Amino acid sequence: MDRALTRRTLLGTGLAAAAAGGLAACGGGKESEERTTENRNVVLPTYQQVELVQPDLPGNEVLMPGYYSYPRDPKKVFDTPPGAPLDELSMMYTTFIPAPKGPESNSFWAQLQEDIGTTLKLQPVSSGDYDKKFQTLIAGGDMPDIMNFPLPTPNQPQMMEKVFADLGPYLSGDAAKEFPYLANIPEVSWPVGIANGSIYAVPQPRAITGQVLYYRKDLFDEYGITHEPADYDEFIGTFEAYTDRDKDRFAFSNIGQMHYRILGMMGGPNKWSVSDDGTFTPQYLDPIYRESLAMMPELVKKYAHPESHTAPYAQHREFFYHGNCCYLHDGYAGWDLYVRGLQGAVDKLGMMVQPKFDGGGDGPQFTSKSYQGITVINKKLTGEKLRAAVDVLNFLCAPIGSLEHLHRKFGKEGKDWEWKGDTVELTEEGQRAFMDFQYIADAPTVLGPGAQEEVQPQHAYMERMSKVLVDDPSMGLYSDTHSRKSDTIGRPMSDVIEGIYVGRNTMDDFDAAVKKWRNDGADKIAEEYAEAYAATQ
Repeated sequence: MDRALTRRTLLGTGLAAAAAGGLAACGGGKESEERTTENRNVVLPTYQQVELVQPDLPGNEVLMPGYYSYPRDPKKVFDTPPGAPLDELSMMYTTFIPAPKGPESNSFWAQLQEDIGTTLKLQPVSSGDYDKKFQTLIAGGDMPDIMNFPLPTPNQPQMMEKVFADLGPYLSGDAAKEFPYLANIPEVSWPVGIANGSIYAVPQPRAITGQVLYYRKDLFDEYGITHEPADYDEFIGTFEAYTDRDKDRFAFSNIGQMHYRILGMMGGPNKWSVSDDGTFTPQYLDPIYRESLAMMPELVKKYAHPESHTAPYAQHREFFYHGNCCYLHDGYAGWDLYVRGLQGAVDKLGMMVQPKFDGGGDGPQFTSKSYQGITVINKKLTGEKLRAAVDVLNFLCAPIGSLEHLHRKFGKEGKDWEWKGDTVELTEEGQRAFMDFQYIADAPTVLGPGAQEEVQPQHAYMERMSKVLVDDPSMGLYSDTHSRKSDTIGRPMSDVIEGIYVGRNTMDDFDAAVKKWRNDGADKIAEEYAEAYAATQ
């Protein structure tokens, strides 16, 4: 796996950028070339892994550790509340749950406020509304102290320089050792927060071991289907063995994700590829991508659920639960969800390791993003107050084994959670009060805590995948054109590709769409990625 972007000396991530937008948009600044030059010497936080309790299954910067139980006596790791120097602290972040009540009637909020040591003015914003809310606050100039920074955002480097605090003095290199739980974030997660020659944002780390192809292990056993296909033909053989239209049985329903599985098996690119001379090429121009796309209509016609192209995502899950489909592609965090959906029967759920196309071992696995999002601090905070705000983010990253982690994840003892065997479980009141603080900042993800029969197979799968990862070379790089145009120019491409899946469009339509996509901005995106990448070499 190419780890060029994980080195501590980051040599240019982020910043072909200033190029396209002009600096006037955020009040001036330096020329684009100077910004890129500055970023040649950015030093990422010195990575220091923290394990307050030894995991049952080991991990590293790539592989998540596994835990069979939650520590019974987690220790308090902050001697003094990190927010004590602050009169109050306002935080706005993305949420995926209904808006909570205030701290006077929400125990999660009250517990966090008590632990941090200052009045917390929290503003969770629905994920669908966050970008609009962010832009409104930026335009009005009345920003909270800590907030998520949506990606992509046009003029990102200029906006960060004008509006948000430079965190480099606190987090670059060995300075991060003063904030050990921020230093525990793997290096691969940090480049997305680099701008203007320094660190401007803290990432919410996520494992890069990619998405998972879940399968119904119980149904494979019932129909005598192999769990370990040796090559592409045997993989498609599992489709054939399960599919029976008369009995409403099909192999898969989320078509695009199955296409990406097959693209990976064939050795295709993960969104972009980069040549030895630094040229960026999008996957659509790769002959392997074109070949894999041309294969999909037949597979869809034979093996995909007939409602695949119209079903909402929740329906794909229902197809999987009810046995209408035997495969489903989703994130690694979906394991617990799917076990619950299958009535808690762990033995019904498997994680497919797809083979190389022609056989000979495990097929390539596309990496996923190394971050959920990034969080910035308002530039109005300076000196002791800025340091305290950084330490609050450090607090929110305290890992499993700390009392701070227990409180952040489960709320108030005796009210929001109780012990269930070796794990902690939310009470009904805790489920109502729950707040997803992990979208402000968080420790690196782990597997479990959970029963050994659940955690061990997940860890074994992730360990295998960690050895065959294929990077997206654009990850962590910033293109201003991408931030402005990717949705607009990408939508027609997606429409044509989906049309090819279901037989509505042809490969000639694909070629025409690619040509237009390139002319409308994709070639410029490739140039900007190449410029940013060149500074890393």
